[in-house]
Amino acid sequence: MTFAPRDVFEQILEWSVIPTFDLVLHVDGQGFVLVRRRIAPYKGVWALPGLRMFKGESIDQALTRISTAEVGLDIDPGQRRFLGQYVGRFRTEHQRQDLSTGYLITLPAGSEPTPNPEHFSSSRLSYDDVEPMGAMYRFYLGAARDLLGR
Repeated sequence: MTFAPRDVFEQILEWSVIPTFDLVLHVDGQGFVLVRRRIAPYKGVWALPGLRMFKGESIDQALTRISTAEVGLDIDPGQRRFLGQYVGRFRTEHQRQDLSTGYLITLPAGSEPTPNPEHFSSSRLSYDDVEPMGAMYRFYLGAARDLLGR
């Protein structure tokens, strides 16, 4: 995977909306995978695993990469359930704006997340919102709870 040089990426952030995916990973009978972020945006906040899409990736490839890279969990992207989209606007990084798409994927009981230590300080499984948590993540968790009847 080739990345844009930082100065080019700064220009992209200044002028473009960034496509991202957020995953509501449901460990059957145990809860949703929540991670505490080390990096902006949402530094220090409980969140969902998510990253931007790379040029050349399919949605399935992006979701698989995100789950593996962020929490070390193998997923079947064909089992995804669409939760909605959310526009995130941030005060960091050139007033960054993301267009996030959220998906619910259920994993078997006993699945253990291993958070990426560069991005997250900890993880937990919970059916409830925890504080502090960004509005985007509350939105996706609410939609996931509705789909699962929780």
